[in-house]
Amino acid sequence: MNTKNIIATSLCALLPLLSGYASAEPTLWGIYGAHNRHDCPVNNRETAKEVITISKTDLAPLMEKYGVTDIVDMYHSGLEHTLVWVVETSRPHDLEEFTIELGVARWNDFKFVPERTFADVIRDVTAIHGLQEWEPGDE
Repeated sequence: MNTKNIIATSLCALLPLLSGYASAEPTLWGIYGAHNRHDCPVNNRETAKEVITISKTDLAPLMEKYGVTDIVDMYHSGLEHTLVWVVETSRPHDLEEFTIELGVARWNDFKFVPERTFADVIRDVTAIHGLQEWEPGDE
């Protein structure tokens, strides 16, 4: 296989990976946050009040405003001072504003990371490496 064919095959295999970012179809994103121990709701009464307020707020209007179609789950580690929320959105570029208006950006540093299911990874690496017929144990 020549270099042109390898590049073309690789690009075709990568299209499913990249297509969700430019389309109107919702894709999964991880909102990774970290804060210091002084701002942690476990240690800071005012931050604790903010977290409780968020838990009692109807997030639907804010989600609609920023294109978040689903909050899949929210995970927190109190002693590590980190959080990860997995959301589905068709507008990932608006996640920054979502966290700002929600109030959690006041006491967290955030990264917004595209997420994929394990099934997506298997489908794509199978295509990238031409392993459609390969089985474990094959050479």
